[in-house]
Amino acid sequence: MEPISIQIKDVLDEMHNKANIKESYVIRKDGLIICSYIPGSNSQRISAMSAALMELGKRTLKDIGNDGLKLIMVSGNEMNIVISGSDNIALVCAVGSEVNIGMIFLLIKKAVPQIQSILEKSYGNVA
Repeated sequence: MEPISIQIKDVLDEMHNKANIKESYVIRKDGLIICSYIPGSNSQRISAMSAALMELGKRTLKDIGNDGLKLIMVSGNEMNIVISGSDNIALVCAVGSEVNIGMIFLLIKKAVPQIQSILEKSYGNVA
């Protein structure tokens, strides 16, 4: 059996091959990086801020309407950040603003359960 990092990297490779994703990270709830693809120089800071955004989004939705969080998108002039995941992990993708964001949403929707499955097979229930 391949190491977990290789299995997760294969999922990220598939995403990057289908869309122009600049960077992607699989992070834990506490912001630590589990695996990354083309990490930038600020990868630790990006992952920590992404984890904080996920937590704020979850709390806000719970307080307003007792709803669950699907994803967070931060949209800039030249780039978008999309964050989606489960209770304990998240997939963070940085893409250019010209990229078809619907395609990114679909790729993330497919990748998150694959990554979750890899982690559950190795560590038990992580969600």
